Amino acid sequence: MRYLLNIGNTRAAVASGTPGASDFSVEYFATEEIATRWYPGESSVWDAIGASVVPSVRQALEARFPGRIHFISVSDYPEIDCSRYDVSRLGADRLANIAGAHRLCPNQAVLVLDCGTALNSVCVSAEGVFLGGVILPGRETALKALARNTAQLPEFAVTAPHEFNPFGCTSEDGIRNGVDIGILGAAEKIIRATKARPEMADCKVWFAGGDAPFFVEYLPKELGAELSPVPLTLFGVSIAIRN
Repeated sequence: MRYLLNIGNTRAAVASGTPGASDFSVEYFATEEIATRWYPGESSVWDAIGASVVPSVRQALEARFPGRIHFISVSDYPEIDCSRYDVSRLGADRLANIAGAHRLCPNQAVLVLDCGTALNSVCVSAEGVFLGGVILPGRETALKALARNTAQLPEFAVTAPHEFNPFGCTSEDGIRNGVDIGILGAAEKIIRATKARPEMADCKVWFAGGDAPFFVEYLPKELGAELSPVPLTLFGVSIAIRN
């Protein structure tokens, strides 16, 4: 049995099967709990390949399952040219998104925006060159930051808006609309600025991650934003070469 792991800052996914296939299944854990709660079953014949952006969790899993989990790195994707980027701090989730996007669209540039704890983008050219990207707080992170760093503003979970109202009449309405309008504006600006570059002018625009449907629904349709056709980070993990 081959397992695929995607360990994010807040949530960890453990999958089996091939992303996009009918037998594909995913189990979710709080990131802080996966190292102790995930149990691959009684079978002694299994291994795993994963992406982790939390070093302490990676180390805990490696200690619990020595030699059984391979965590991806740039060397697993020789088809991707990362020479323009300082890969020493490149998140494994972003690396998997780059590789997955290029494998699915080998002759077209792709912009991937991954929406979770952070909203981050990666740009990969039609030739497989990683051109870079941006990173900013995700919706829930922005909401929590306001509550944590102010004396009176409340904390609450993200929700799908019914409308975008710049005239919020309560603090909660003001925060919710401010964060939602602001992050949609940021995403639109990222897409337009990316497409203004010649090598990305005709790029596909894919959203991935747990908050992806929000952006695809509410961004202007002219931007061509689509949901990734498969769970992209897990797909990118699945194609890594074992050296």
